[in-house]
Amino acid sequence: MTLLEQATHLQTLAHSPDILVAIDTYYADDVAVVEGAGEPFTGRETQKGRVVDFMANLKAMHGESTWTLAAHETAPGTGVVFIETSDDMEFQDGTRTRLDEVAVQRWEGGKVVHERFYTIVPAAAPAAAPAA
Repeated sequence: MTLLEQATHLQTLAHSPDILVAIDTYYADDVAVVEGAGEPFTGRETQKGRVVDFMANLKAMHGESTWTLAAHETAPGTGVVFIETSDDMEFQDGTRTRLDEVAVQRWEGGKVVHERFYTIVPAAAPAAAPAA
């Protein structure tokens, strides 16, 4: 499987109930995951725990889109992957937000060894003017 095929499969699993399978299959044991400019979270099991916690706070997904997925393969299963996504989410507290994100993944030997998320939370739409 090419790096692009592996990354596409990972993305397909990540946007399904099989997200933990995606992590088990494609993340290295010592993967480092960074949200924006924050400190890295290290380890596949740490990332799985973070996903489980996130999913527990999620009430519903109202839309998910992968806009762009590109891979630059330098050796089999090795290289850089860029993924641009948009998710419309509702949390248990009733908050609903759209999350636009770019993930940059470094792969080695068919596994993600480093992933950084660059996130944009679009501003809320202005309230409609009251009817006259």
